[in-house]
Amino acid sequence: MSMSSRRWIGRGRAAEEYGLTIDQVDYAILLGLLRHKNLGKEGIIVYREDLERNLDIVRSFPKRIWIFKSEAMRRYGLSRNQLELAMKRGLVRFKEVKNPYYSKSKAILLVIPDIEANLEVIKGFPKHNEQDKNKRRLYYERSKLRKRLEFYCPRCGKKVRPHRDSQVVKAVWGDFMSIDMAIEKLIIAHYRHVHTDYDRDKENIDKWIKEKEVEATAPGFKSFADLLAYYLEYKDEMEDYEKEDYIEKLNALRRTAIMRAKEYYTEEALRLAKADGLLKREKT
Repeated sequence: MSMSSRRWIGRGRAAEEYGLTIDQVDYAILLGLLRHKNLGKEGIIVYREDLERNLDIVRSFPKRIWIFKSEAMRRYGLSRNQLELAMKRGLVRFKEVKNPYYSKSKAILLVIPDIEANLEVIKGFPKHNEQDKNKRRLYYERSKLRKRLEFYCPRCGKKVRPHRDSQVVKAVWGDFMSIDMAIEKLIIAHYRHVHTDYDRDKENIDKWIKEKEVEATAPGFKSFADLLAYYLEYKDEMEDYEKEDYIEKLNALRRTAIMRAKEYYTEEALRLAKADGLLKREKT
């Protein structure tokens, strides 16, 4: 190894050799105490002479100086907007790294001493930007709407509130459906899914499809079960166009069966809901 190359040392090797943490080495770099070179995929190297000259100072640094933004929010009671404003205004240094939990996304690391040195200033920043405020208002209004659409189910013995992503909620929110009509639809859907055998029976395709319908769709087969079994057994030997043809036939039969099961159990749900006194008028 040449004298020139020995003057430089890898960041990780430097931490190990001099009894430091990588964060302490990083902080020394941030403060300008160590000359360094970023070699890309090969990592960062630091100037050994700088490190040895400032070793006592570097050892006095906190062993940890980096913190994930989400962790900083929890630890210091800050909002995302407050930290992002601090980053934009240069109060907190940061770097983007690979997300340790989601390999396809990035994460932000912040410098802890920067946060702590400017904490009171950062806490004075607005907690939410206008976009966040609008989202919170929207969430509040939609929550109120879901509250208006809830109903008491005597069979469950509790109140039932529609899910956030309910199509009925979206329809009412967009003024495409009245509150009364929405509640009726939600009651029927709840009874169909929870108080009838719909979810189980809709998968019994042959219960809802006649033999002649199967033969018309897939000549040579008398039931959905036979068609599915044949496809599963021989699909690896089929050409792509043959697979697509069988899948299309299977899906067509399944759609028809589910539609009929839904119609049947909707009537059953309607009857049960009326018997429980939840619906007074005929379904429209």
